[in-house]
Amino acid sequence: MDSVALDAFANKLREILFGDGDVATRIDRGLDWKDLGTKGLGESVLLKLFAVTDPRRFLPIFPLTGPMGKIAVLRRFGLAEPDGALSRGQQHVEANDRLRATLEQSLSGDPWGQGQFAYWMLNHDAVEPVEEEDRIARTAQDLLLPELFLRELAELLHEKGQLIFYGPPGTGKTYLADRLAGALQQDPERRMLVQFHPSTSYEDFFEGYRPRTDERGQLTYELRSGPLALMAEKAESNPGVPHYLIIDEINRANLPRVFGELLFLLEYRNKAVRTAYRPDEPFELPRNLFFIGTMNTADRSIAMVDAALRRRFHFIPFMPHEGAMRSLLADWLKKNGEPVWVAGLVDQVNERLRVLLKGPHLQVGHSHFMRQGLTDERLARIWEYDVYPFIEDQLYGRPDQLEQFAWAKVHAAYGRSAASGNAAVDPTSDDSDESSF
Repeated sequence: MDSVALDAFANKLREILFGDGDVATRIDRGLDWKDLGTKGLGESVLLKLFAVTDPRRFLPIFPLTGPMGKIAVLRRFGLAEPDGALSRGQQHVEANDRLRATLEQSLSGDPWGQGQFAYWMLNHDAVEPVEEEDRIARTAQDLLLPELFLRELAELLHEKGQLIFYGPPGTGKTYLADRLAGALQQDPERRMLVQFHPSTSYEDFFEGYRPRTDERGQLTYELRSGPLALMAEKAESNPGVPHYLIIDEINRANLPRVFGELLFLLEYRNKAVRTAYRPDEPFELPRNLFFIGTMNTADRSIAMVDAALRRRFHFIPFMPHEGAMRSLLADWLKKNGEPVWVAGLVDQVNERLRVLLKGPHLQVGHSHFMRQGLTDERLARIWEYDVYPFIEDQLYGRPDQLEQFAWAKVHAAYGRSAASGNAAVDPTSDDSDESSF
């Protein structure tokens, strides 16, 4: 807008918010972008403005429909919904007044408190803790993981607010992060998954100015919210309701650059900072926003993670040979009627890789083999096109050692016949040959 159009818009908005006419009619005017003179002033924004300018009248429940709208709250309290034949403004006013009349009995003269209590009621009931317990138990059963392990993850997450799952590729880190968040929060609108890459920036993740064309086709810039700002806004408007942001491949980005001043807020959720693009507005991370990151240690060692970030996260190892992952592949193969000897083969190869590569971070993940129909032909394809290229990267420049990981040799040493009783050389033994299995 130029200055003339901006003044005209401000005058119309002033009339809508402070005019003498019927408030429902004024809401309808605000929702009519042709009357207002511009697009973009959505329903929730307009009702927020009414809650700011007339806080004694309007509850901070801004949408009419949807899972967090006035009608959903009316249903939660067993109240009648407004007639659908009414205008949008009339429905907003009628629903707001009906809720105010009910909530005033409990929280007299406190519309903000009434709104927060209404949202709390909308998202809680007497059996919710039992339901969450059941969801965690069900998820653990589906994933063939110890229930105690998932409960410990949930406790660690709520204790610090942030977790990172780290380990070799193919160990199910992202899958488990998504399933854990789903067990803790069923509403997909309160969960989000993003993936970092080397060019991810603060502006991509939090907020920054982005180009766009206006209605006249001219290039302009607008402050656009990224995934973190969007989830923070959702969490702030629903206090007490957990929200989860999953950051896949978190270590592939320049983390101090991406998080910026937000690193401080990860540790101090009760404090506010001035952000780069809104220096006059204090910003704080809601306590009900939780982060789950995944980190592929084949790409970058955990030792290279920024110390300040590392202190703010609990780090959970996902290693195929230890902890909750130790027998996962064997259990899955047995449950699904697939050849269990494959788990022994993978274990033996991983032991060999740990010896050759001096550590546990470059092993073969179990998820490569958690597939139905593992015939010898399919196993050979999985190994040749999924597993062997990964091992080839780790043993680049060592052709003699790499040759020993070809499928024919691996299968001969640790395959079906070896599992049936043919003893293989122990790769951890001091007497084992470095050049062969």
